[in-house]
Amino acid sequence: MRKIRTQEEIERAEKRRGKIFVFFMLLILVTSTAGYAFFSNPSADSKENANTLNEGDKWNFKSGENTYSLTYSPESVKNIEANFSFPNSEYSGKVLYIASESDEIINEIGSTLGRYASRIQKACYETCEKNLPEKNCSSSLIVWNKSDKNKIYQREKCIFIEGDLRSVDAFLYKVLGIS
Repeated sequence: MRKIRTQEEIERAEKRRGKIFVFFMLLILVTSTAGYAFFSNPSADSKENANTLNEGDKWNFKSGENTYSLTYSPESVKNIEANFSFPNSEYSGKVLYIASESDEIINEIGSTLGRYASRIQKACYETCEKNLPEKNCSSSLIVWNKSDKNKIYQREKCIFIEGDLRSVDAFLYKVLGIS
């Protein structure tokens, strides 16, 4: 048999149960928030084409099943003049020739388009004095020249990139269909 309780005892027991319930719910809220903050993986939650900066100050993005890492964001290079229509399928399975004096430029292009090309090869545009293949615009050739003005244009199968690394990233974003 149950003990007969007064109204005061019943109210005290209900208040106590209410306080325990509130404390339990607050505990769940705090621990789940802390757990999410410490143990979540932002790259696993990112949507396709989502952009994030990593610790190395590279701009990472996903296109299809591939993840790429470039120096500049799509927003910072969107105003660079780019007049070409050369799909990345043009590089697929072929040797991609790059005429550039800058290893940084070659690495930026090679790390992105090298996934599609059979290989990346340093070359010279038309004539040169170095021991490199001399190419013209009948081959897939990317020519980079340092310039004060950033712009990208096409002549036959040649892509001419003028400017700095920002213009190279603008070219790569456009080839990959990001901008």
